[in-house]
Amino acid sequence: MFDRGTAGASAPGGDDVKERVREATDIVDLVGSYMVLRRAGKAMVGRCPWHDDSRPSLSVNPERQTFRCWVCDIGGDVFSFLMRMERIEFREALELLAQRAGIPLSRGDGQRDGLRATVRAALEWAAGRFSACLRDTPDADTARRYLADRGLTAATIERFGVGYAPGGWDWLVRQGPGAGHQADALEQSGLIVPRQDRSGHYDRFRDRVMFPIRDPQGRCIAFGGRSLPGGPPDAAKYINSPETPLFSKSGTLYGLDTAREAIGQSGRTVVVEGYMDCLAARQAGHGDVVAVLGTAVGERHARLLRRYAERIVLVLDGDAAGRRRADEVMDRLLAEPIDLRIARLPAGTDPCDLAMAGGQAALAAVIDAAIDPIDYRMDTALERLGERPGDQAILGVVESVLAPLARVSAQAPLTPAQRRLREDQVIGRLSRRFGLESAGLRRRLEELRSAAPRTLPADTEAADEEPAAPLAPLTAWDRELLELLVTLPDPGGFVERLTDDDVDSPTALTVVAAARRCLAGTGTVEFHGLLDELAAGPLHSLMVSLDEDAAARQFPAEERLLHWEESRRRRTAHRLAHASVTALKSSTLDPGAEAELLERLVAQRRAVQGMSEPKEG
Repeated sequence: MFDRGTAGASAPGGDDVKERVREATDIVDLVGSYMVLRRAGKAMVGRCPWHDDSRPSLSVNPERQTFRCWVCDIGGDVFSFLMRMERIEFREALELLAQRAGIPLSRGDGQRDGLRATVRAALEWAAGRFSACLRDTPDADTARRYLADRGLTAATIERFGVGYAPGGWDWLVRQGPGAGHQADALEQSGLIVPRQDRSGHYDRFRDRVMFPIRDPQGRCIAFGGRSLPGGPPDAAKYINSPETPLFSKSGTLYGLDTAREAIGQSGRTVVVEGYMDCLAARQAGHGDVVAVLGTAVGERHARLLRRYAERIVLVLDGDAAGRRRADEVMDRLLAEPIDLRIARLPAGTDPCDLAMAGGQAALAAVIDAAIDPIDYRMDTALERLGERPGDQAILGVVESVLAPLARVSAQAPLTPAQRRLREDQVIGRLSRRFGLESAGLRRRLEELRSAAPRTLPADTEAADEEPAAPLAPLTAWDRELLELLVTLPDPGGFVERLTDDDVDSPTALTVVAAARRCLAGTGTVEFHGLLDELAAGPLHSLMVSLDEDAAARQFPAEERLLHWEESRRRRTAHRLAHASVTALKSSTLDPGAEAELLERLVAQRRAVQGMSEPKEG
């Protein structure tokens, strides 16, 4: 997820704009906007947000513009911090920090940023107007009664900014100019619609309860509007804002901005189908619940949610429509690297009704009973069979279970052992239920797998990276080498002299390779440039650790370099001496060649011991 070795290189504006954004962003201000910092010597410290931190263990270095938690072993620069804090990719972090600093990322970005700011301001203004209308106006009596009848409290309504759009055709149109929001801005925001004869505009949302839709950072990007009981029979129950520069329905989840902390604590995201379902669940005490916006959960939703937790629990109605939606989700998401579970409600019940009637415990029981999608498919298929199914019905059930199993086996990132175990469990259940041979079921599964598509999704480029594995500990030699790399005033010549034989571990070799790329690209090797060339995560934490440790050393970097060069000379001599001994033991040499090799070996041994060559006479 946090890889920016390639993302950074392809960012608009290149290295120059990254450096401008970095230089314009004070890491103390950035980190301080998320937590309280206090001074501790030259550093600033605060409570780490990524573990239960009773004593401040997150340190911010104003001089080097880096951060590090000494407990989590997480560190990096301003980009790394924002990526981890907001669970976003490097490109998004660069955009947010550029906007924060007022720096356009490319020639056209100034105009685009201006449009986005205009749209965002109009949406925030509208959210305030809808909320005030619900709270204060007689026109909203029906809406207030509806929300009260559904069980929502005033505190919930206020917390989530629920509002009301009156039934007039031009309520927002008339108010906009006086508040500084012209018709063009309101139209770009999706709040008003041009009349067919282009003689003006009318409000998109009329006589509806309004739900502000916010991005993960809590900024209003769209609205959902629900019709009220007694409205026109042909009116859609729910309508959403159209696609805008800020809003895409298939990649947005309602309530995610206020659920992120609870999701991090529970390790799961519970997904329901409607705004009211989400609010009722939240009011009942389930803080990790979000809602889709009238669409089935898709790949973009899954990738977004994987930033916060690996498990997704999808809560669906127990009726036929709920089963159809479960099948749709399975077809879309079985090959995604997520832990998907499906929770089935009693027929005729939605999460809102269940939460209001039974409170937190009732909904918790349904969520805790969520099962694997393959098991869900099997259970629902068996329910439809009845007591005495015919052969064709049995074959249909078997195919309906084996087909998705073949797809997930062919595409999901499972180890061979995990894949086999999962398949054996399903095949065993089918065999016991219908009296079929396991070998025959296995053959049919292999046939289906052979026919399953093996191409990656078209939008694979946008997929999140797998979390980086922890780094193996560095040897003392490699640690000294890398500390020199980040400490030397001008390490370019040092990097040029390094060979792969000078490095012990793959981790150190990765850092040296990044230093060589820096040198080839800019002619210099510099700490923040190294961070740009390395994947954020464990490597960033390692670099910050090396930087901090190197700064604490008593010896000047130039003196340490002299010691390292001498050690390197002895290390090289030792390696060559070992090779010479091996050659003497394994080769048949003539007396002259053997004498020459022995002479070299003596010289190499003297070099290892730090002895100079003897002088003649």
